[in-house]
Amino acid sequence: MQVLAFILLIGPLIFFHELGHLLAAKLVNVKVLRFSLGFGRPLARIRIGETEYCLAPIPLGGYVKLLGHGPDDEIPPQEEDRALRNKPLWARFFVLGAGPLFNLALPLVLYFAFFLGHTVVGPPVIGTVLDDSAAAAAELRAGDRVVEIDGDDVHSWRDMQTHVRAAPERELRLQIERDGVRFDRFVTPRRMVTQDALGEPLPIGLLGVYPWIYAPQIGIVDPTSPAFEEGLRTGDIITSINGEPIHTVEQLEDELAKTRDASLRLTYLRAQPVRSDLGTYLWFESAHARLLPRAETKFSTGMLAANTFIRAIEPASPAARAGLRPGDQILSVDGRPITRWETLATLLDRKAEAPVELEVRSLGESPRKVEVTQETKRWRDVYRQEHSYLWLGARPYQSRALPPAEPIRGRFTYAVRAAVDETVSLIEMMWTSLRQLVTLQRGVDELTSVVGIFNVAGTAAERGPGEFLLLMALISMNLGFVNLLPIPILDGGHLMFFTLEAIRRRPLGQRAREIASAIGLVIILVLLLIALRNDVIRFWLTP
Repeated sequence: MQVLAFILLIGPLIFFHELGHLLAAKLVNVKVLRFSLGFGRPLARIRIGETEYCLAPIPLGGYVKLLGHGPDDEIPPQEEDRALRNKPLWARFFVLGAGPLFNLALPLVLYFAFFLGHTVVGPPVIGTVLDDSAAAAAELRAGDRVVEIDGDDVHSWRDMQTHVRAAPERELRLQIERDGVRFDRFVTPRRMVTQDALGEPLPIGLLGVYPWIYAPQIGIVDPTSPAFEEGLRTGDIITSINGEPIHTVEQLEDELAKTRDASLRLTYLRAQPVRSDLGTYLWFESAHARLLPRAETKFSTGMLAANTFIRAIEPASPAARAGLRPGDQILSVDGRPITRWETLATLLDRKAEAPVELEVRSLGESPRKVEVTQETKRWRDVYRQEHSYLWLGARPYQSRALPPAEPIRGRFTYAVRAAVDETVSLIEMMWTSLRQLVTLQRGVDELTSVVGIFNVAGTAAERGPGEFLLLMALISMNLGFVNLLPIPILDGGHLMFFTLEAIRRRPLGQRAREIASAIGLVIILVLLLIALRNDVIRFWLTP
């Protein structure tokens, strides 16, 4: 199956590359002698018109044999005008550049097919608003739907993100729908410099919103509070207050703020771990409580939103060494109060491995300050690519859910727009990667060979057709860029010769071409050996 996946991945990419050369040659009336998929003695061949089409056994490439491509090719006098070397310079550029250009354009088709398969998308509905964010300053709320941004229709969360990320510190006009009423809000996304997939600095705009909705889960730090005395504990989920259903943590906070000294009838859920032969799962039991806020507790129930409470601490983690404990509430980060775990995560991400001062409070204790320093940990994904992340070792209470997905309006235009966006983004990433290699910002230890492609092809196929199409788009873009490199024996090398010919106004000498081709062959072999070594280490020698 892995061999089949590899052939299905590489075969179409080779076909489209050579098809580009073939069609371009036909368009400018260059005679095509042979079109071959694969190398070696042909397994099957058929002649259609003047061109022989072959299928060869080694699926690592292919070629189009053109009349007059080589300097020593013999050309019948009656076909002199159909030889590649006798065509105008623009025609030779067109024929040899068409193969890489087809590889660069193929991701458009693959991404279109991928996104056309989508039937639903996440709606542009705000679920969580962070403290002291651009969205909070504009008084956006959970449940608001973003209908338009600067006059452009917004159909999905992805659309909204694209608009906002492209506008750091630039005012945007958002049309909001709230409870059936539409109105405008002017918001200026905060500027944040992050890193793209290649480690390059990338300024983006942030609203400070997330799509998920938090359940009305509570945390308790006061053992003398009515809630604690009635048996409620950190992690319980409130489902109703005085008979009114509660669905989100924002509803819970609003309801608690307006009840004050009134008696409260609560229904809540508590998770109980149940062990079985298949593993451990959580069983939620429903219970009831009646609370009467008292003057000595300043009419507080003692129930707080659980968004900043710690659920678990990993052993030997930075959080454990700092003295953090399950059930602790994080009050502030470096003196900045927080009410959402996402705010904590954002601030910690900015601090990286620098020490951070947290103010925390445990059950029945006064607030205390602790210093914690995150660590960088590394992990490998299913494709054996290494990634890193900042490790705190504290996991919060995060009972949350995304809003229901909605049908895509205009699937065709959605697929076209998404395909163009992804292809442009991939081209930018490839260009940046190439620049980093040339300027030695990126090492050759990241190169991969056919061994690496063979391994990831099987993995992608196991993960489904969507993942396979995305991998094919990535490999196709790589092939297009690699073939355009100005290295003799590659298409880019021939284009380089044509450029020099245009500058010198005469062809390069045969000896110069031979020397350049030998140098190009050495460069390719060295890169292939380095890539092969990388893949052996990555897939066979690294656990």
